[in-house]
Amino acid sequence: MKKPVAVALSGGGAKGYAHLGALSVLEEEGYDIVAVSGTSIGSLVGALYAAGYTPSQILSLLQSVDPRHLFDRRRGDRPSILGLQGIETTLRAALGQRTFADLPRPFGAVALDILSTHTIFLRSGSVVEAVLASSAIPGMFPPVKKGDWLLVDGGLADNVPVRLARLLAPGVPVVAASLGLMPPAVHCFSDIPLPLRVPLMQRAISRLRYTQAFNTFVRASEIALGYATMLRLEVDRPEVLVVPAVHDVEVLGTPPDAERVVAAGEAAMREALPALQRATRWPRWLRRTPPVDLRYVIVDDGS
Repeated sequence: MKKPVAVALSGGGAKGYAHLGALSVLEEEGYDIVAVSGTSIGSLVGALYAAGYTPSQILSLLQSVDPRHLFDRRRGDRPSILGLQGIETTLRAALGQRTFADLPRPFGAVALDILSTHTIFLRSGSVVEAVLASSAIPGMFPPVKKGDWLLVDGGLADNVPVRLARLLAPGVPVVAASLGLMPPAVHCFSDIPLPLRVPLMQRAISRLRYTQAFNTFVRASEIALGYATMLRLEVDRPEVLVVPAVHDVEVLGTPPDAERVVAAGEAAMREALPALQRATRWPRWLRRTPPVDLRYVIVDDGS
């Protein structure tokens, strides 16, 4: 008999290919993934997986996106530097008009309402729109309007959505996959990579005052996100935490060696299997239940 687990997939851009490796190992080891929660790239992978796509099929879908149009903007997009047209086109081809109620496996995405400051657990309506909202890095990608909310990337509030996974599958052990808790240390400012790689101009661009100012902001934001993620994990305490070694993978774009990133997720998940085996032996009544938190808003079909 398969042992049930819920999976919480973090944000992390192109590092998210590692989520596919982690899911593959869980399947190979005979675990029944009964629910998936996700933030940003974790919501994209989670939505496709909940819709019935296998990890290998999701990899093919992601690799099919034309990198030249990956960050194109849509007509009518709200102010942002880049867009998500390439991702949206792929998602709509794969998911069509499906709503959360249409998915064969429970799924939830996390976004942040920058107006009310509430964390939003999306569980109803268009799956594609939910993923786009959960992936909207503020300033980088356009926010998504939903009713009175203006939604952006959920990683700002709950980058590894353990609490949502527990709400989707109460009493089931949660396997949390975090795509790095802190950016790697650097010795000098010129070692900080640009958000978008431009090989021929990297050195010259990195010396510009505006580039350095932007990089300082991005670097500080990554560190703040790392601290917030660690604190959130200390509070929510998943039964199993998996941290693939993907610190060298750039967040934006398509990794040149996607299979290596997938393999990093596989390796991290295999290393965590003994902890997962222990967790699945715990009596149900010893497992954590989601605490009440009024700053979370749960949007489901009963709302």
